[in-house]
Amino acid sequence: MIAGLILLQACSSSTFTKESFNAAHRGCWLREPDTGEYYIPENSTYGIEMAARYGYPVIELDVKYTLDQKMVVMHDGTINRTMRNASDYSKIGKPVRVDAMLFDDLRRDYVLESSDPAKRTPIPTLEEMLLTCKRTGVVPMLHSKVLESYKLAHKILGDRWIAFDENYSAMKVARSISDCLILWDPGRTSAANTIEGLERLGGRCGMSTMKHDMQNAAFIDSLQNAGHPCQSSIFPTPHELQSLHDGAAIQLSDFYWNQTEDREAASTLSEQLSLAAGESWQSPALEAGDFSAMTIHLNFKGALELRVKDHVHRDARPADWKLEDRVYTLNRETPGEAALGFRFYKTAHSFEIVAAEDSEVSVKAEIYEL
Repeated sequence: MIAGLILLQACSSSTFTKESFNAAHRGCWLREPDTGEYYIPENSTYGIEMAARYGYPVIELDVKYTLDQKMVVMHDGTINRTMRNASDYSKIGKPVRVDAMLFDDLRRDYVLESSDPAKRTPIPTLEEMLLTCKRTGVVPMLHSKVLESYKLAHKILGDRWIAFDENYSAMKVARSISDCLILWDPGRTSAANTIEGLERLGGRCGMSTMKHDMQNAAFIDSLQNAGHPCQSSIFPTPHELQSLHDGAAIQLSDFYWNQTEDREAASTLSEQLSLAAGESWQSPALEAGDFSAMTIHLNFKGALELRVKDHVHRDARPADWKLEDRVYTLNRETPGEAALGFRFYKTAHSFEIVAAEDSEVSVKAEIYEL
């Protein structure tokens, strides 16, 4: 509850009504399931608008300087992975670094990759992104060492934004500018050292890490008992489920979704299964519109493997593009629940349950049209 209160105070938003929330990593990007081409580019104004459609209260974005010190939003040091030549939409040959390009040249010569020609726009400025957040009500999480970016965020949004980085000095500057929520990545260290650093930052602050072997239940409890929420950052399957089970208040992810509040499921699948060791059960394909999500609730005792179909990965290249499964290994010595949620684009949803030992399983899957 402490974590939830901190988040409520930090962002002053009605969307922060639960003890935990999801953040869409680099915005709510979407890729074509057959080709891998972006439909909604990452780190774009469209990614913010799509996040609002899917119900994400927060999006993460990455800030870079151009050669002439203009603030733009791009994750990579180069633009090659996510942009194309503006003249003919061809792929960019030689590496083009953001910090080696003048702003006007970068905006003129290149466009974001998208299967929709209308979305092939220039690299967005930080100001454009923040104004889109203000218009849509989505809270931006700035992954940024650019100190000027904190001033602009505070100017446009007041304290309704989040500062996020491993650079402690930069986080101190963010605190001197705003009473926003700060999420500091302390590196591999103890809970005590992390708490000490957060106390020195002061105000509303918590920690973030991708080190799933460090952020265990005891670590999270120590921080949250001291009033500091924990963010698990884009943990790969199956670690995002474990981090949520262990009490992480914030899930920064490419795919995770649980924005079911005030939504009615378009369809529901319920099954009672008795599986012997080695047996499996395959759900039917659960059809949905282009923009959708699925939640799966499993109440069981035993050991299971859950395979969720139609996984698309952020960094896959179209040349070797393929859909994969997300695989979760689940164990319950006593009856209990595992709950997961996923966003989808243009794919039917299905999953498979494989019993590693004799298991009784209650299954409920819900499809949401978004």
